Amino acid sequence: MFNGQSATFENLSDSVSINLRKRDYERVSDLCYQLLTDHIDSLKDVSIILKLYLAELRLDSSGNRITNFKSFLEALIMNNPEKVTLVKQSYYVIQKCKVSLGMYESAMTGFQEIVNQNPYSYEGLIAGWDYSATSLLSGGQGGGEKNLEPGTLDPESENPRSQIYNDDPYDKYDSKRFNKEDRKAIRENIINSFQTSRDIEIEKVKSLEKKVREGNAAKKERSELKVKKILSEVIKIKKPGDITEHINNVNSNIQKVFGAVNDQNSNDIINIIPNEYSLSQNYPNPFNPTTKINFSLPEDGKIKLTIYDILGREVKRIVNSEFRSAGRYTVEFNGAGLSSGVYFYRIEAGEFVQTKRMVLLK
Repeated sequence: MFNGQSATFENLSDSVSINLRKRDYERVSDLCYQLLTDHIDSLKDVSIILKLYLAELRLDSSGNRITNFKSFLEALIMNNPEKVTLVKQSYYVIQKCKVSLGMYESAMTGFQEIVNQNPYSYEGLIAGWDYSATSLLSGGQGGGEKNLEPGTLDPESENPRSQIYNDDPYDKYDSKRFNKEDRKAIRENIINSFQTSRDIEIEKVKSLEKKVREGNAAKKERSELKVKKILSEVIKIKKPGDITEHINNVNSNIQKVFGAVNDQNSNDIINIIPNEYSLSQNYPNPFNPTTKINFSLPEDGKIKLTIYDILGREVKRIVNSEFRSAGRYTVEFNGAGLSSGVYFYRIEAGEFVQTKRMVLLK
């Protein structure tokens, strides 16, 4: 038997689902606000926030409802710093509200932050898709891609730390409702929630990697690690050129991630974490004009992969101090604009440095 409060909460939650099916969005809105106001401590399923967003979106005709809903979510974040899942879900839906209000630059900043703070989870994947879709709405130029280190914002910013501790300059908020100290509290609660969940996720991945290396991982754990590694590879910030490219990117991500989920018996699960650093000989070699270079990383970190000519001059930096998860990688080098001759490729990963020779023959 439920006690009085939990019974009321359960009844309200059930009523939300029923009225959603009826498309009675006014009733859904009233019920959701009641749940988030009067029963916040009983709330376990934060998807109620998305349901409220759907209702407000359907009911809004002038932007006022979404604007007020965004302020409501900001107040939730400010007043519930200990509820990590609630804070993160509220922050994500705030970005959806910004898109509805035409605040595309601000929404893209928010989605990028979610991507960077969720390197191994579906949250980061979906936020990446939302970033791409929003970039199309904003009319920005396509073709861009950034793959930042987990836990960081864009290092190309003039002051990347300000992106964390200061308000988004593109955001618009109710200055009558939130003063500067309130805005600071909101940002700190968002940062702390990201930090907590990200640390848990990274420690989980490290634990799984250790089990795999030591041969103690169960089949389910090996599969889980494989999926997380694939997620870390596909979670990227992209600006597609058009809607077709965006759809193709999403479909490709789905095939890679959910293909790994279904492929429980894949022989490469055991081999996803190398035991040591290595740089393989390029193939084909000699080559004209393209060749592939394989390297292996036993742990996460930043790497450089650089091509030099026979005089030691840098020709091209294929991987430029980019973060890579532990795993096996293949990159392609195109020497179409170079003359025939001997070249060298060099990898730097932490203390590991290795150089190999290759021949371009035209």
